[in-house]
Amino acid sequence: MKQISFKPYSQKELPVGFKYPDSYLKLSLDLEHINSIPYFSWWFSDAEKPLEEITNIYYILTGKRNLLDFARDGDWAACFDLTDHSGDPKVFVYDLGNKENFYEKENFDEWLSFVLNNI
Repeated sequence: MKQISFKPYSQKELPVGFKYPDSYLKLSLDLEHINSIPYFSWWFSDAEKPLEEITNIYYILTGKRNLLDFARDGDWAACFDLTDHSGDPKVFVYDLGNKENFYEKENFDEWLSFVLNNI
């Protein structure tokens, strides 16, 4: 089943100063373009659990504080750094089964482009 949309955390739930990238928020409302891409395997995360619980889980799994996952693909998790106040936060992508296996992208757009170009 294809994902139609996803629900980010509200601005009042997020740490003061953190702002999602505009392109991420736009994508959250309509995944039609993503769904038209064959073999796209990432699933975007909904804001369901308390933010503190999520950041604690990712700290245990990655050893890095203040991460908020926004997408998953099997054991891989793409995360925003909640201490980034630029409005265009860096993206950290971890293999949750091996925290030594990770990569970084400058922002959400670079991450999405990387993922789409490597399908």
